[in-house]
Amino acid sequence: MGSYLSGLWEGSGHIILPKHNEQAPLPKVRPKVEPCLAITFCPASQPLVERFVEKYGGTVSVSRSSKTKEKAIVWTISAKGTFSILNIVKLMNGFLRTPKIYEFNQLISYLNDKLNAGARAQSIDLSFLSDNYWLAGFIDASGGFKLRYTLLRAQHNTGKVLSKERIEVRFVLEQPLLKSRPTKGAFSIMKSIADYLSVNLKVSHHNDKDFWIVEVSSITKLQILVDYLDTYPLLTAKFNDYNDWLKAFNLVKANKHLTESGKSVLLNIKSNMNNKRTVFDWSHIK
Repeated sequence: MGSYLSGLWEGSGHIILPKHNEQAPLPKVRPKVEPCLAITFCPASQPLVERFVEKYGGTVSVSRSSKTKEKAIVWTISAKGTFSILNIVKLMNGFLRTPKIYEFNQLISYLNDKLNAGARAQSIDLSFLSDNYWLAGFIDASGGFKLRYTLLRAQHNTGKVLSKERIEVRFVLEQPLLKSRPTKGAFSIMKSIADYLSVNLKVSHHNDKDFWIVEVSSITKLQILVDYLDTYPLLTAKFNDYNDWLKAFNLVKANKHLTESGKSVLLNIKSNMNNKRTVFDWSHIK
């Protein structure tokens, strides 16, 4: 679970850390800012977050984006309560793969200095992505499973084709391209993921921002991802979308997606996945 939580945190988490001087003694008055580690989830993943709270402690809160007004669930673990932040730090330590390890190791330094934690900061994990759950956690945080089904459209009078029928399954993973903050850049890990899936790493521009993007549509290359997720399954609400996407993938792989029955299945899948989903199955975390 340590590698999964590391990928999840590196994809959608943050750390809040009080300013401290490693040479200064422990203050007599508790600082107003508690050190904490937090991970953000979509609201649909609340059952998983509650399970994490049962197992690892922490609190659950609801936040709302000031720009989009979208709600999110935030799981926060601090030094308060029965379960210390130190438990999570020890669980995740040694599995981090991005420059966010710098923040993580600052937290370790703080815990060692103020709480005599005795934790040892580790370097970036350079093991194969296929070796553990890290990529599953990262995908749960930042990945997306897409199904494109474009219907044939023709001009009524002339019969001129306006849009061709097109069916495609894709996987997309994005991370911000932060040119001004190299210590938080995602190039190295995104290049590793692109290499693992045998695709080129690209740059995408939208919402006035640049992103590193790993995009896979080849059935052969998507099979690499499917094989990985068979071994290291997703845990968030995205598990449901992946399962439906996998049905579409298997139809395309078997070349049955152009049959009438295949098209019907695909249309039903597309109309009920991602932001259109209303029913969730959580049997995979029980």
